[in-house]
Amino acid sequence: MVPPVPRSRGLVFALALAVLAFSMMQTLLVPALPTLTREFGIDAALAGWILTSYLLCGAIAAPILGALGDRHGHRKILFVTLGLFIAGGVLAAVAPSFPVLLAGRVLQGASTATFPLALAIVRRHTTGPAQSAAIGWLSGTMGLGAGAALVVGGVIVESLSWHWLFVTGAVMGALALVLVAAFAPASARGQATRTDWPGTILLTVGLLALLLAISQGGRWGWTSVQVLGLAALAVAALWALVIVERRTAAPLLDVRTLARPALAITNGITLFLGFVPYLCYIGLPVLLQGPGEPGFGQGFSVTQTGIALLPGAILVFLGGRFAPWLISRVGPRATAFVALAAMGVGGAGIAVAPGSLAVIVVFFALVGLGNGIGFAVVAELVAGLAPRDEVAAALGVNGVLRTVGSALGAPVATAVLASGAWAVGGAPSAASFTALFVLGAVVSIVGACFALTLRPGPRR
Repeated sequence: MVPPVPRSRGLVFALALAVLAFSMMQTLLVPALPTLTREFGIDAALAGWILTSYLLCGAIAAPILGALGDRHGHRKILFVTLGLFIAGGVLAAVAPSFPVLLAGRVLQGASTATFPLALAIVRRHTTGPAQSAAIGWLSGTMGLGAGAALVVGGVIVESLSWHWLFVTGAVMGALALVLVAAFAPASARGQATRTDWPGTILLTVGLLALLLAISQGGRWGWTSVQVLGLAALAVAALWALVIVERRTAAPLLDVRTLARPALAITNGITLFLGFVPYLCYIGLPVLLQGPGEPGFGQGFSVTQTGIALLPGAILVFLGGRFAPWLISRVGPRATAFVALAAMGVGGAGIAVAPGSLAVIVVFFALVGLGNGIGFAVVAELVAGLAPRDEVAAALGVNGVLRTVGSALGAPVATAVLASGAWAVGGAPSAASFTALFVLGAVVSIVGACFALTLRPGPRR
């Protein structure tokens, strides 16, 4: 039964706050990395694990906790997820050493499952336009949080201390937990089945190996024994996962559902949506914080950089809110095309004039608008195409693919900026940034063309 409208609004607000807390913690620590490097006496490579540990744990936790939510109730597993997030924030805030800080980040990473669990709750307890609007709110909030955190993180680090970054996240998580308890109805349990331990282990090993290879390839060397070995392990584990899940009566992931053309293409679109923005997230701070020499650079501080990128984050949110209207008018396929085309135009605009602050702000905002629309249409498609009792698991897998796309974007952006073809004296030049954003535009247009192959079919 669908709850009354006022309660639905309270439900969406509670879930949006939970999504905002997790999404902010993806980038909230970026401005604090230099401070944490000095605080714990570590090098930049080791400090990168403050972000990588969150990414790895989140990619593994999202589909597993999503599947548990489908079986044991989404509200119940969302409580567990938020509890881990709060515990991780408290642990990291008082961390006396770097390993303890990493342990807190790993616990926080489980909150990546918040988004698929929240969407699954929306799917069960809202219908029609209210459901589409709620999906738009949650999708937009996720993008807004990641962008706004760059500004908030800089302000907190400069005015207080890095400890307050984790306190802020823990407080937001606790408030979200209280509101979810007040407004989210208990979801019906799925079919009582035994835990699919072989599938869980194979998924964990496969994703861990894949994301480690991607995230560390630039440091270890893409043809190094470590990276090639991890890649081989990932392929073997994920291939074995497909075989095992097809033979399991109650699989962790229903690979037959995921292989359906419409859902497979939707997940493919998600790779593009994850990859392209990360080219901007890596390239634009370097560009804006450059020394202001002829050709590129504004000489900005970390906080000024965050403020310059904030319009793009706001447009992600507005794109998510605008997407339901667009989907209702032109359908999901055209909406996905528009989203990726907008990102392509945004990348091309920055590539034309990377030395102009006004151009950067305006065209990055266009990238954000397209990304917000894209997030919302993908969430709408997965929520509609996956069976009702598998929606959280399917959304969790979709989130993994977004993470894989983002994880690929970071080393590619770094490699382009450091390439000898454009770098001058080992440092990026104006040509480096032009090449980077041309790449973003080309990949976006390829993604837009790929979106035209989508045939959504009936909702399940």
